[in-house]
Parts: sequence; structure tokens; C-alpha cells
Amino acid sequence: MPNIEDKLKEIMALVFDVPTTDINEDTSPDDLDNWDSIGTINLITALEDAFDIEFEDEEILELLNFQLIKINIEEKLEA
Repeated sequence: MPNIEDKLKEIMALVFDVPTTDINEDTSPDDLDNWDSIGTINLITALEDAFDIEFEDEEILELLNFQLIKINIEEKLEA
């Protein structure tokens, strides 16, 4: 089973239609053309399904880059 970071990279690459090598700790909407409002909705949906978690509206506003998303997922899985 892939670790959270690898799984997150795979999901982001799939959602934003980029190679996983384009995803790193600092990746944000500024780095990926497809990471717009619709892309964000698709990413959140994919993450909720893949990790069996649910984001609150205020949490979604904090998911500003790869690192923050990873931290949020880790916190949810530990709870």
C-alpha cells in the first residue's frame, strides 16, 4: 500500500492531468494550470473517496498546497 504522500501525488497527477514528477511538497494552484475552482472540487472529491475521509468547508479553504493537504489528511487519518 502506498504511503500518504505517494498516494496524494498519484491522485493530484490524475486529477490535474500532469505527471507525478510535477507534484512536490510546494505544488500549489499557481504551479498547475488545471488547479482552478473546478479542479479543487475534483481534487477534494477524489481525496475523500481515496482516503475515506470528509473535509469540512472551512478545511477546504486551508488546502492551499501539497504540504497542507498532506498534513490535513494525516490528521484526519490519525483521529
